[in-house]
Amino acid sequence: MSQSVSGDTLEKCSTSHRVITAVAEETGNDPTEVGPLYHVIDPDALDRLFTATGAGGRNRGHVEFTFAGCDVVVHGNGEVEVSERDATTELDDGSEDVHRLGTDFEDSS
Repeated sequence: MSQSVSGDTLEKCSTSHRVITAVAEETGNDPTEVGPLYHVIDPDALDRLFTATGAGGRNRGHVEFTFAGCDVVVHGNGEVEVSERDATTELDDGSEDVHRLGTDFEDSS
């Protein structure tokens, strides 16, 4: 399932607040339970990046990151897309890198 929150839906909320709200809805958790956003991205920088300009707003660009087990995409128009990651994808992402690091290391003793 995928969750999308547009700038119109939560017009008065900051981008970082919309991300937390969308992730909480996607995962079925309370917003206070999804974890601190600042562990993966600077919320103040995210808010500044997507703050409306004097010309009416930003419409181009996007930022993608993973937060609380979800893939998050924030679009320049204020839309926030969230989709919960597959548990096997999360295991593959982390364990393969660790395994590769362990097997590529040569002992120089």
